[in-house]
Amino acid sequence: MTDPQSKLQIAVIGPAGLEEYPRGNSPKESVYKTAERVGFLLAKKGVTVVTGGKGGVMESAARGARRAGGLTAGIVSGAKRFVSNRFMDVEFLTGSESPGLDELFVVLASDGIISLGGGAGTLEELSVAYRNKKPVVAINGTGGWSERLSGEYLDERKTMKIEIAKDAEEAVGKIILLIRNKNIK
Repeated sequence: MTDPQSKLQIAVIGPAGLEEYPRGNSPKESVYKTAERVGFLLAKKGVTVVTGGKGGVMESAARGARRAGGLTAGIVSGAKRFVSNRFMDVEFLTGSESPGLDELFVVLASDGIISLGGGAGTLEELSVAYRNKKPVVAINGTGGWSERLSGEYLDERKTMKIEIAKDAEEAVGKIILLIRNKNIK
């Protein structure tokens, strides 16, 4: 069993499920496949995979983690239980119907973030991560805010650069290294 004192919690963020997007504007299926690979690789390294607990990238990452025998945690809006996807081991409720708290808590509950694609919710999570100096690795080729902001600082303070990865393997290796280096300083 992994020592709970050394077990990392890494969030996987990105677009929700296809049902939330207007026809023709949904993310590419490859984004979801990459998220599943990320979840799988994180779980193989003993990482707890944290998501927003719903569909899309969140469900894909959790599916991958579960396939690898890992632990998943979903942080969802509202006070109603049993609303997260079927791959969640632990469901945390924000208690608020107001949007935004789930994004806040997903980031704050994590040691680092891997980002794929994404719209407004992902942008909010990236901003919270930046303000809280949480390491972020964005996977190139996934579109959305992850791709637009990869390799960038969010403001002139340059407190934390959003790192770039070419694929799931590089993203997982990079985020674990960034977290470990941050914790050594």
